[in-house]
Amino acid sequence: MRKPPINFRLSRLISFALVLFAFATTAAFAQPAPDSVDAEQDEPIAEKVNDPTATLTQVQIKDIYTPAEYGTNAQPNTIQFRALLAIGPTEFIPFEQLIRPTLKVVTEPDGKGSSTTTGYDDMQLFDLFVMPWPNSRETKFRWGIGPYFIFPTSSTNRAGNGAWQMGPAGAFSYRGIPGLNVAGLLQQATSFAYTSSHSVPVASFTFQPMLSYQLGRDWYVKSSDATWTINQRHNTATTIPLSAGLGKVWKLSDGSSIDISGSGEWMVYRQFSPQTEQFTLNFQVTLLFPTVEL
Repeated sequence: MRKPPINFRLSRLISFALVLFAFATTAAFAQPAPDSVDAEQDEPIAEKVNDPTATLTQVQIKDIYTPAEYGTNAQPNTIQFRALLAIGPTEFIPFEQLIRPTLKVVTEPDGKGSSTTTGYDDMQLFDLFVMPWPNSRETKFRWGIGPYFIFPTSSTNRAGNGAWQMGPAGAFSYRGIPGLNVAGLLQQATSFAYTSSHSVPVASFTFQPMLSYQLGRDWYVKSSDATWTINQRHNTATTIPLSAGLGKVWKLSDGSSIDISGSGEWMVYRQFSPQTEQFTLNFQVTLLFPTVEL
């Protein structure tokens, strides 16, 4: 039996999410990292930007434009705001933490025609604990695990699921081949409460494969923007896209850096998904703060 709906003011929840994001992006400047030897000091910063386990504070804005979508003549677009907070070990939590809130403003198709609706999407948040074993300097392998949350902040029924969701998140990275980083991010979310009696239960698994290769002079090629989605309920959608792109990191005089990249994404497999992306263009700008740790 479905749990009863939770009544709340959507505007307050969205405001809370925006405040959280603002706090996250400004708090990143609060304290420089300790002067101790960093286990990641031999990693080029251009490699860290595509490593979900790297201790690298950053603020990102990304535009995701879909000129061709199955099942509609509309051209969806997403503006994504994301922060990644690197938090050092403490007396109570002896692990590096990576906290990542994600907010999206989405333009979604209204149907098979060209009309669209724009609004907030659900907010996502994970808290990844990076494990100190095995020794990443020796093995070139690093991994982390932690909780994953989805908050029902969507302002339109064209986006979001109208459900509170949570589950585990995990990430790994392997740098055993010079210049090549093989990594991945896994997230699983299951709904446990709903904003409406019409909301449908959700159980989904996502995997984001991340490959990047350093070309030199802080240029790199990557395949890290596509996310595979497997909805775990009967007759729900499965989509597997692939991506390829190019990026570069510019180091700034104050010790920070800026990463700019672009990529194309193609849907190579879909099941029970009559309306989904066919071809997508991604463009992102990320501010990197390698010397900042909370």
